Parts: sequence; C-alpha cells; structure tokens
Amino acid sequence: MFDIVNKNKTAVTVVLGLVSLGLVVGLGLSGYTAMSDESTPYLAKVGGYTITDRHLAEAIGNQAIPDNMKPMVLEQLVRQRLLQDRAVALKLAAPDQLVRNAIMQIPAFQVDGQFNDQRYQEILASQQMTPAIFEEKMRQDIVMRQLMDGFVQTGFVSNAAMQQLNQLMAEKREVATATISAEQYLPQVTVSDAEVKKYFDAHQADYKKPEMVKVEYLLLSQSDLAAAQTVNDAEVEKYFAEHQQELAKEERRASHILIAVDKSAKAADKTAARKQAEEILAQVKANPARFAELAKQKSQDPGSAVNGGDLGFFAKGMMVKPFDEVAFKLNKGEISNLVETDFGFHIIQLNAMKSASLADVKPSVVEKLKQQKTQSQFPTQVEKFTELVYQQSNSLKPTADALKLSVKQSDWLTRSNAADPLLGNPKMLEAIYSDDVLKAKHNSEALEVSPGQWISARVLEYKPASTQTLLEVTPVITAKLKQEKALALAMADGAKKLAALQAGQVENLAWGQPQAFTRIAVEGVSDANLKAIFKANTSKLPAYVGGAVPGRGYVMYKVIKAIEAPALSTEDQFRMQENLAKMYGQVEMAAFIDAIRKDVKVKYQLKPKAE
Repeated sequence: MFDIVNKNKTAVTVVLGLVSLGLVVGLGLSGYTAMSDESTPYLAKVGGYTITDRHLAEAIGNQAIPDNMKPMVLEQLVRQRLLQDRAVALKLAAPDQLVRNAIMQIPAFQVDGQFNDQRYQEILASQQMTPAIFEEKMRQDIVMRQLMDGFVQTGFVSNAAMQQLNQLMAEKREVATATISAEQYLPQVTVSDAEVKKYFDAHQADYKKPEMVKVEYLLLSQSDLAAAQTVNDAEVEKYFAEHQQELAKEERRASHILIAVDKSAKAADKTAARKQAEEILAQVKANPARFAELAKQKSQDPGSAVNGGDLGFFAKGMMVKPFDEVAFKLNKGEISNLVETDFGFHIIQLNAMKSASLADVKPSVVEKLKQQKTQSQFPTQVEKFTELVYQQSNSLKPTADALKLSVKQSDWLTRSNAADPLLGNPKMLEAIYSDDVLKAKHNSEALEVSPGQWISARVLEYKPASTQTLLEVTPVITAKLKQEKALALAMADGAKKLAALQAGQVENLAWGQPQAFTRIAVEGVSDANLKAIFKANTSKLPAYVGGAVPGRGYVMYKVIKAIEAPALSTEDQFRMQENLAKMYGQVEMAAFIDAIRKDVKVKYQLKPKAE
C-alpha cells in the first residue's frame, strides 16, 4: 500500500486522514517533549473532540510512530479538526456525486486508467477502512479545500522586495570552521560521589522506570497459512491451461535498421530519409545475410547499431505501435518493408520467437494457487481465532491447539515501546494495558495489527513504574556530570581563543576546508551563529565569530570572503514571485487557523520540556 501511496499523493492525504493544503507542521513544538504521561487518555482535545494515540496511528496507516514525530502529526490533526469545525459552522458541503467523482480520479484506485471497484475495496481493506469511512474523509477533504482555496497563491510582491530577498538568500560567505570539543577536556575533570548523590536527589523523577509487561501471544498470519498450503501438479497444469495466454506471452527477438527523421520534419527531409531507407532495404532484400553488417554501417539507432541492429526479446506492446504490429506478423527470418514511426523509417528482421513454458512459470503459479486457497480459508480462520481467544479467555493454549499455532513470548514492553513491531502496534499496546488484560489476566481481543496478521496477547509478568536506585544510575550520572564540566571548560577556552583571534593574535587551531554559506539553514550551524557570520565586518577579512554548540563544545568561524548574490534572471524572478505568493498565502492560512483557535478551545496533553 505504501508504494501506491508514495506515487499517489492525492490518495495519501485522504487515506491517511490528513489535509495536503499547505499545512506544513514543524515549528512551534520545540517547547514540548514528544509525549505526555503514559496514563494520559488523550493527546489533545479540540472543542469536545479528543485525539488519541490511535488517531495518530490511523493517520499514518496504522504504523507505530516514533515519539519525536508524534507532536508533528498531532498538530496536523489539531489543525485539521479546527478547519472541520469552521467548515461545519459555515455550512460548507460536498455533494455525493462530487465525492464519488473525486474518488474515481485517484490513480491508486485505477486499473489501466479506469476506476476499478475491486481495487478500491482491496486498498481500503488493507488500510482497515470501509468505503463509508473513506468517503467521509474525502468529503471532509473537499469541504476544507473549499474553505482554504482563498489562501492559495495570494499576495503581490514588488520587484524591489524580490531583489532585496535575492540579496539576502543568494549572498554567500566563504567560511572555515574550527571546533573545540568537550571530549578533549574529559581527562581533566572528575566527579565525586557527593556530586552524584546531590544530582540524583534533585532529579529522581528523571530516572523512573516505566511500567512494563511481558506477554505471550498468538499470531495468525495469512502468509504463514499460504506457505503451509499444498498444490499438486494437476492443479498447476489446469491453471496454466486456463491462463496460458496471460502466463505464456509470446516474445520476439528482432533486429532493425533505422533511418531517423523527426515526425515534424519538412516534407523534403522525409522524402530524402525514405529514399535512403529504400536503398538499404533493396540491399538487405537482395542479401539478407548482410543485415547485421548494414545495420552497423547504416542504422542511426546508436543503441542497437553496434549489435548489428539486435533489439533483444520484447513482448507485444513494448514497441511503438507501427513497429509492434509489423514485428508480430513476421515469420522467423523474414524482413519487413519500410515501417514508418515517429522516429523515422525502420527495416525489421525477425530473428526468433519464444513463449514461457509451464516449467518457467510453475513457481509463480504455485504461489498464486496457494494465495487463492488462503484467501478462501483465511476469513474462516480469523473468525475461529477471534471466537476462541474470547471464549477460552483464560489461556491461549486452546486456540493454539485448535489452529495449530505456536505460543510465542515477548521481551519487556512499555506502553510506548516494543521490540517486536507487531506488538508495538498502538492498538495492540492499548489492548495489553487495558484492565481486562492487565488486571483480570484475560486474553486480549484478536486484533489485526497489519494486513493479514492477527494477534491476541496475554500478560505473563507485570512491573509497575518505579525509580531506579542510586547504584543503578551512578555510571549514567557520572558520565553526564563529567560531560557538563568538560563542556564548560571547552566553552571557556573557546571564548578565550575567539577573543584572541578578534584582537589580531594567532591561535593554533585546526581549521577545516572553507565552505560557502548562505543565509538559508546550513547543516550543523545554529541560527545564532549563522546570523553572526553574516553580521561580521567584511571590510577587513578574515573576520572571526563563534558560539557554543549545545552538548558538543565551542565552534569558531573564520569568514574569509564575501560573495555577492548573482543578478536575478527573468525566469528566477517569476519563480520567486510564485513562491513568495504561496508563502504569503500560507502565512494568511496560519493566521486564519489561529483565529479559529480563539473560538474553539484546544487543550494539549504534552509535557513541557525540562529546562
């Protein structure tokens, strides 16, 4: 599904329940950690609507989300909900026919350019979504597009503003970098036991162990069921006979001589090319054995001419239509008359023909038949699996015995982390930590954690949240305090060396190769340091600036050269005008969403970062 999604962005934004309307998220979240307390029942509340971990998982196709990505996805869902509320208030609507037409235009649901209902149903099923749910998401997307159309590509940008912006964006500084790292000062620092205990006493909350469980579980897998199927030769032969035209497509091997002429060429040029091709055709007709020799000498297709015109094997439909039609009518060894295509005039010689044999396609036929058998059996297996884990809720063994499955055991799991991605599915973790499973010791309900994979789990061991002992955390705290002391020394030494450089003194530093910096973000360079580089006085070079690199040490920049921005071309001006207009439209959109927030209360359950 995700290959399809990546190629069909319109489908993605609706299938994943997100709005692809310029709502770029990524700013304004740095003041929060990725997640709230694990017992929090929701992540955000928009008016009376709550957004939970399950909503985040559904938004990216029921996959596990890294903690550092959760705030971004959550903010996207909050903005989406705010817009939905405003659309309802404005009584915006999308008629059923409009929704249906939009769905039929999504490439992911098409076969050979036409909407295919079976494909539509299959893709939605793979995303654990019904057509009704999908159509409602599409309706919401269309309504929000109506709401937001006024913010797309608005605004006027003057030439003066563009020139000024070009100067800011395209101007460069040639800079060499030297870093004074904290690591080189580590041998100079020590940390006492008293310092470790003092830090531990003040930060015990940072050394909590989350509650954890170990579970046993059953996995009912469609792929495992398929692998266990048996297919005999008679079944393979029957399938091959019924689908021979599809499975054993004929391929042909041909050579050609091309006299190239563009389809839009003048009549005189086409006439000359045709005459040249006819002369070559007469030669190969007179002596077919010379075809490869003449192709090397005369053909204007450089890719095949070196091989005597050989094009290798190709199936019907792979070549341009006029060429294809002639090639598949020739007999082995026969030479065609002139064939005209958009590329020019071809002379074709058929060298060989072949079709796939039963032996060639047997592995794929066996796999196909196994899948067919599985597709008819698996729903029954799922139904039985679901019933048994519920009816025999005090043990997984009866279900395992009935369906010939093996009971597996997990490592320790927290509410937000599992080594096994199947158990790490948010729906699965939610079920495991429910009172019925955790406290009543029942089997979890059967859950489809990915297409064709169903799991039920049962808790074996439980560890409540606890605080680590001083002995357990001493190595970690010692390393942290040593790093902090070494960092302080590095920063002090860096600031001292920078002052010396700025005073004209020579310092023995290992400067890296000069690089050209622009005002746009440079990897590894903080915004503050980048601003300082461009504020440096370029009338007297080299100039020196520097600053702290959090957690690493102190960095110094030697500004060697100022490089002026090149003049804007007409094409660049047009592109910049277009991009700036879009940017202004997005700014207006953000202001609109902020205005909605004043009417609709938004409450986040995100824990502020410790300073």
